[in-house]
Amino acid sequence: MFAGCMSPKIGFDSPAPNKRLDAIALAAQEDDQESLVQLVKKLSSHDPSERMLAIRALEKREGTTLGYDHAAPRWERLEAINKWRERVGLSDDDDDSADSPMKSK
Repeated sequence: MFAGCMSPKIGFDSPAPNKRLDAIALAAQEDDQESLVQLVKKLSSHDPSERMLAIRALEKREGTTLGYDHAAPRWERLEAINKWRERVGLSDDDDDSADSPMKSK
């Protein structure tokens, strides 16, 4: 198979949006801290589909949304994102995302 014909792998950082969504859906079934942290990071995504799937996965796993609304304006989502970050123990230094609410001014 040619390298250019290979399909991107499923992953939270995949270049293919559908593979990122697949990773979020799979994480809903997991019971590990790493995927939980990745789901919380996806709450800051620019993609509303990623945000919606991430909060549904978190709600399934944790039994709460902590007031997060994927469709709300960013400034309204920040409080709930920060609650989630605190819940999973994320600090400013733990987030490599440009979308991090802690890095926003």
